[in-house]
Amino acid sequence: MGSKKNDIFGSMRFLLPEHREMYLRIKEEERRHVPPELDQEQLGAISELVWQAFQTGSSLTLTYYDGQQPRRMSAHVVHIDQAAQRIKLRAGSETRWVPFARLLYVELEATF
Repeated sequence: MGSKKNDIFGSMRFLLPEHREMYLRIKEEERRHVPPELDQEQLGAISELVWQAFQTGSSLTLTYYDGQQPRRMSAHVVHIDQAAQRIKLRAGSETRWVPFARLLYVELEATF
């Protein structure tokens, strides 16, 4: 009975060359899109701008890492979840949660 179990697991480790190539390509792609590390000064500035936008209802233009590449959007801060360290953004009718750690750049939009 133990030998059957070993055979099942042995066959599961077998990869076709096409699958191996695809796996290596995916891993290379993941390495290519690593977000930059921000220092404490940059994180503090981003935090201050997010808080200011939330308090005043101002719109932000922000760049965040979506897990694969940087994305840019203009939105309003609807909620700041300090426990989960994320912010809820509204752009038009769309809302989205963005982890604070994925924010790369934030600027307040000018109001006239």
